[in-house]
Amino acid sequence: MIIKDIKVIDILQDGRGVGKADSKVYFIEGASFGETCDIEIINEKKNFIEAKKLKTTQQSCHFTQPPCPYFYECGGCTIMDTNYNTQIKLKENLIKNALKKTCGINIEYIEILPSEKLGYRNKIRLQVDEKGRLAYNKKSSNDLVAINDCLLANNHIRKNLPNIRKLTEDITKNLGRIIREISIRSNGKEILLNIYTNDEEKLYNYLKEQYPNQTYNINLINGRKIMTIGNNYLNFKLKDKIFKVSKYDFYQVNDYQIENLYDSARKYLEKDKKLLDLFCGSGISSIALNDDHIVGIEINKSAIEDAKQNAIANNLKDYKFIAKNAKYIDQKFIKKEKIKAVTVDPPRAGLDKEIIKTLTKTKIENIIYISCNPQTLARDIKRFMDRGYKLEKIKAVDMFPQTMHVETVVLMSRK
Repeated sequence: MIIKDIKVIDILQDGRGVGKADSKVYFIEGASFGETCDIEIINEKKNFIEAKKLKTTQQSCHFTQPPCPYFYECGGCTIMDTNYNTQIKLKENLIKNALKKTCGINIEYIEILPSEKLGYRNKIRLQVDEKGRLAYNKKSSNDLVAINDCLLANNHIRKNLPNIRKLTEDITKNLGRIIREISIRSNGKEILLNIYTNDEEKLYNYLKEQYPNQTYNINLINGRKIMTIGNNYLNFKLKDKIFKVSKYDFYQVNDYQIENLYDSARKYLEKDKKLLDLFCGSGISSIALNDDHIVGIEINKSAIEDAKQNAIANNLKDYKFIAKNAKYIDQKFIKKEKIKAVTVDPPRAGLDKEIIKTLTKTKIENIIYISCNPQTLARDIKRFMDRGYKLEKIKAVDMFPQTMHVETVVLMSRK
């Protein structure tokens, strides 16, 4: 069924447009904010209707020509056709609406620190197609679109993409489709490749024989089996600190905004007070936030080893990094370690509700929550509110221009 002249009044977090007509709500694949378009219904749900855009009938006043030639196929970016000031406003509304719907909190204005629009990512993750070409998934599909460039990647990655593509094409030509995915990380000087393969030994031998002088650091990953050429990590500099970032370590992807993100969170902390960082990873956020006086909890033992090395490299004196589940903490632990604040920076799924129960039972005064997902952030804030906390402060940092993702920093305090 085709419906004509639907106005797109909002954008979902996954990039789909939102339209309304005859008291019905439409989620529209391929639609741009502010435009009017004809749509075709794909699927009818209880509370909304899924559709795809057929054509634009009236262009949006917020429209801008996407600079990327792959934009209309590639699923990497979702709002590159919307001017940047409007992108910021859409993200602000996304956070505000999530808080209002889930928590009943009305906030008139949330500051979002803007970013460089392109060339900001120090890491990209690509598929490798049957010819060995580097590719992204197409929009809402498992099909692939081969690329020669990615405008979101930093200059060092972009400069090396042609050589990396030649490498994957040669491997595929001579060894078959032995690799399907590759992540490329750059500190501006060196490249670290994580190559996901189904035969790490065969690929290792081929690279050693055919590319003895190549300069990339490479991890060949086949499940738990890993073989390394060069180093399995890169060093990143953040202000006056140096961090070792290994193959699986989390590091914020936006080169221009990482300092702004951590500076925003630092302002919520009292100086020289001990900080507990749950899910601390390799200690990067802990050290960036508090300099010293840190306790970090992380279940991944190799990440904890990196955290200890990062603490030593940055001359910390008062720190502990413990390889334990976050449920390990309790009131006795908080009192013993003299913890004054807790910071959490969980994955997109947010915090497990049992972790929230554990945290609130400790009666810690301040919790700094860094989130890349407004929906799960709002859900977790509500859970904290139900257990005696209030939302004290909130700020956002645009870590992901050209997409509807945004990083939010909140301070919650015990009532």
